[in-house]
Amino acid sequence: MATEEEPTVDVKLFVDKEKNKVLFAESGKEFVNVLFGFLTLPLGTVVRLLGKQSQVGCLDEIYKSVEELSNDFFRTEACKAMLLRPISAAAKQCCDLKVRVEDTKHREVYVCGDTSCCAKADGSFSSVPGAACKCGKVMGQIPGEWPENCDITSATGSADGVFVKGCLKFIVTDDLQVAPASTSLMLSLFKKFGVEDPSRLAEDDPAQFSRDD
Repeated sequence: MATEEEPTVDVKLFVDKEKNKVLFAESGKEFVNVLFGFLTLPLGTVVRLLGKQSQVGCLDEIYKSVEELSNDFFRTEACKAMLLRPISAAAKQCCDLKVRVEDTKHREVYVCGDTSCCAKADGSFSSVPGAACKCGKVMGQIPGEWPENCDITSATGSADGVFVKGCLKFIVTDDLQVAPASTSLMLSLFKKFGVEDPSRLAEDDPAQFSRDD
């Protein structure tokens, strides 16, 4: 049975052959969009993805505390769920990243199953399982995506990319600084890394990055 291949993003690496070190990379907007997407991750998601070993202050312990507390201590089950798997305000944009940076199922929606519910006219829904409707009933999952009239709208304003636009090339340094590609920038990087002869650099075939990298 055929399996669906993981989406990948192509990145060209510039390697110092003598030092066997990657100095910087050149990429299109897809890779930069993925990098910038990390900035949209809520703290709870960062802790979860790093296996509660993020070492970001005491957040690991806070996360473990929420995880270990019984549902009886929370106002609703959804309160615990949204703390353990928080959804970013940029969730809808991040769904369009070529390589997703996290595994939250942003497109699942939950609505009240009572057809006579007073909240139906408001189009009330939740992106968190176990949420309570205004009428008091627990919302259930339905097939489909967020309603078109929901408040979580795209900030991109067009179909041209997710965060950055156009067909520009970008330079990404080894410490993940991102800037538009230019001859002057490349020359400054050569100087920074002590590259007197650019011919000693090897341009690797495009490396392919997936979510597991």
